[in-house]
Amino acid sequence: MKSSIKHWFFKLKYVIALVVFIVAIGFVGESSILNRIGQQQEISRLKGEIDDYNRKFEQDKQTLHALKNDPEAIKEVARSRYFMKTDNEDIFIVEEEDE
Repeated sequence: MKSSIKHWFFKLKYVIALVVFIVAIGFVGESSILNRIGQQQEISRLKGEIDDYNRKFEQDKQTLHALKNDPEAIKEVARSRYFMKTDNEDIFIVEEEDE
């Protein structure tokens, strides 16, 4: 009985070592495949956030340039963002209800 187990072990020792290696690389440790997949998803999410912030930065940069150079832009920003009005007009703010 013992000799058959030894014989079986020595016959398949490379296969066993390969399986142990694959399990160790794939599922155990800080640099496992599962961790790397999670990190890649996090990187993709963060790159999306960076793109969103860059778009917002460009919009704000254009708005700032317009505010510095165009007096009408000041009125437009004051009306749209801060709901300011001139003396001869009324403003109605309509908010949609969320269902």
